[in-house]
Amino acid sequence: MIGTIESSGGNKWRVSAKIQQLLNTLKRPKRRPLPEFYEDDDIELELAAKQRDPNAPRPEGSTMSPAVGEPLVVPSGLPKSLEAALQRYGSAGFKAPVATSVEPNGRLGPTLTYG
Repeated sequence: MIGTIESSGGNKWRVSAKIQQLLNTLKRPKRRPLPEFYEDDDIELELAAKQRDPNAPRPEGSTMSPAVGEPLVVPSGLPKSLEAALQRYGSAGFKAPVATSVEPNGRLGPTLTYG
């Protein structure tokens, strides 16, 4: 089965029944979603968050708090970001070390160079 569609310019186009059915579906007004699928009940969420497993392990030690010190002062000749440092030292000192990792046994691990 073939139907016709009239465009805004007055031209008529022939379309198949499947395309016509799709167009009719798209023209229908959209139904609102059911409230029970998109509205949260805050009371239920709070109760669920407060439930604790009696068999869960308990935290050990004391509560940590961040240490606050003096602001870090960067001397005027140094790069301000990691990207700027890599660009600057990567071109000048290709084999210069950037970082050295320390293994769990305390020995020095692989060294990362700017190259």
